[in-house]
Amino acid sequence: MAPSCALDEAGLCLQFERYRHAGRGASPVDRSSRRLVVELDQHVDASLVDATTAVERECCPVAWTGKSVTRRLTVSVAEDRNEPALDAIAFALVLGQVAGRATSD
Repeated sequence: MAPSCALDEAGLCLQFERYRHAGRGASPVDRSSRRLVVELDQHVDASLVDATTAVERECCPVAWTGKSVTRRLTVSVAEDRNEPALDAIAFALVLGQVAGRATSD
């Protein structure tokens, strides 16, 4: 979990579930120290992605660009101390990919 996240435990669980579902079939495009770019699967529900990013915009010190319609999300942080937020997002999306494969096999 990122140290600056404002979500409580219940909110974190819900957000993780959103990421788990949004991350099914997602592919990392780029990851640098302050930026994460992810290509979402074409079958991901756009309203789920919009809800997930809306929560992030409210609770965490990250900047989001891109829209669910384009299926490419870019997440960045302005300060080194907020880099763990990117790690947490990448972690949640990767778990979504693993869980998605495990349930579809």
